[in-house]
Amino acid sequence: MVKAEPPTLRGLVSAYVVEQVTVIVEAPAQLRAHEPVIHPTRVAVRRLRSTLRVFPDLFDDAAAAPLESELVWWAGLLGEVRDLDILEKRLTEAVAALPPELVVGPISSALQREIGLRRKAAWTEVETALDGDRYRALSAVLHGWRADIPFTPAADRRGKAVERYVERADKKVEKRLAAAGKAYAAGDPEADHLAHAARKAGKRHRYAAELAEPLWGKKARKVVSHRKDLQDVLGNHQDAVVSEAFLRDFGIRVGARRDHNGFTYGVLFAQERAELARLPEQLAPFLA
Repeated sequence: MVKAEPPTLRGLVSAYVVEQVTVIVEAPAQLRAHEPVIHPTRVAVRRLRSTLRVFPDLFDDAAAAPLESELVWWAGLLGEVRDLDILEKRLTEAVAALPPELVVGPISSALQREIGLRRKAAWTEVETALDGDRYRALSAVLHGWRADIPFTPAADRRGKAVERYVERADKKVEKRLAAAGKAYAAGDPEADHLAHAARKAGKRHRYAAELAEPLWGKKARKVVSHRKDLQDVLGNHQDAVVSEAFLRDFGIRVGARRDHNGFTYGVLFAQERAELARLPEQLAPFLA
């Protein structure tokens, strides 16, 4: 029996990159049909960007740098729609959970109308982009990467070298988490920003572990599970940040209208503020 050759970094990384690129380039038809592919497409973009960031020396910089820039642009457009979907679900559930006496006025219909209008505008931006030269150029580049990834000679090292990259990504998460924890303890107004930075670093570490799974197996799955738990905590916090800002802005505007009342928006705002205050406690298990 011939012993299988150990995987190289090129093999591990190319399999992961091609998987993400395929999701992205096959999404336009479904996006045009408004099928629910915004989230998986956006996640694929994040995974691809994360791979470029965590394994920078494996890719030709002249090819990778402009690709990441365009992926940031595309992810931003998709994110506008996705964020509104999350906001609508969060606020719909929050209103439904309130005692009836605290729901003053046509709250649900007003929220649905406002978010629906914003979502329609965001979808229009996505559809316009799909028909534009910038997206066509991005699509052409992605097809090129799927056929032939511009690796450097560093990619020809043995697959076990992936450990150094994953460990480096892990250290960045821990550093950012520690900074966020200290900021919250000191009442630093930058604490939320630092928590968001830790969230992004946590995703990169998770995706790097996903990439290593064909080599690491159970070890990689354990890392992914741990980082998912952190992502749930920090993701909920970020959603609360977005919701709080929306409620403050929208509540001020509509609360002054005739036959409308800002009371319930204030109640919802206070709930989000209380949720934000819980983060230091929720982060404690990850800082130990």
